[in-house]
Amino acid sequence: MDIDLPLAEELTVVFARASKLLLTEETVAHALQLITDAAIAAIPGAMGAGVSLMKPTGQRLTAASSGGEIASMADALQFELGEGPCLTAWATGEAVLVSDASADHRWPAWSAAVASMGIGSVVSSPLLTGTTAVGAVKVYAGASDHFDDHTVRLLALFAEQALLFVVHAQAREAAAVLSEQLQHALFQRDTISVAKGMLMARDKTGEDDAFRTLIAMSRRSGETLHETAAALVRFSASSST
Repeated sequence: MDIDLPLAEELTVVFARASKLLLTEETVAHALQLITDAAIAAIPGAMGAGVSLMKPTGQRLTAASSGGEIASMADALQFELGEGPCLTAWATGEAVLVSDASADHRWPAWSAAVASMGIGSVVSSPLLTGTTAVGAVKVYAGASDHFDDHTVRLLALFAEQALLFVVHAQAREAAAVLSEQLQHALFQRDTISVAKGMLMARDKTGEDDAFRTLIAMSRRSGETLHETAAALVRFSASSST
């Protein structure tokens, strides 16, 4: 994307600072906050900026906003009413430009509400991973006809940066869940192995026979194999004390 950017040096510094956060314990929300702050600084007349995300559960939330409460309030109205430029950007995967909120009839309830709040113009750009939108970046201005196609292209740059942090957060969360699942699976396997060893020693049998015995015990008790093994280990530990 080759466009003449205002505050180009400042944007480079902000994006570099935000990228470094991926290597630290700083939160992704902090990085997104830098992005929305930079959007306010780079887009003349912007009175508010924000990043909205959609969780895998379908829940929508404003992950970061700058310029006071205007962005979060406008977002909350979209979520409540089920209409608005950000939701359209999510659904279509394309940027949305609102030149005059008071005269825009695509989302009548939302447009009337934000116009009464003093919002005249809006641009919303989707956060796209392939063909799937996981959120949107948006800027608001008080005057009508304040934003144009140049603003749309500029906001797309901020969307690309914000997406890096969103994808990173999702990958880190997925890795954490997988790690917990692996630890749980290893713990269950170890418990079953200990229980088999106890049965082998008690019954003077091989590993296969001990495992079949453990399965039979599990069926009789109606518990899972791991629950049966854990109960056997606990009983053995209490008997030896």
